[in-house]
Amino acid sequence: MTGPFDPGNEGQDTHLVLENADGQLSLWPAWRAVPSGWAAVSGAAPYEACVRRVEAGRG
Repeated sequence: MTGPFDPGNEGQDTHLVLENADGQLSLWPAWRAVPSGWAAVSGAAPYEACVRRVEAGRG
């Protein structure tokens, strides 16, 4: 069984990168509504690209 944060089909734009007012980044499935207090700053893009963006922002 897959969940909303699983990679999905390789090469498909399946995820977003969200940011909140504190500058925290989060990986988010593109098909889900962006939660209140968060804004999409990257994506929709393939899972791996979004993971790299989130990890780069944590440095």
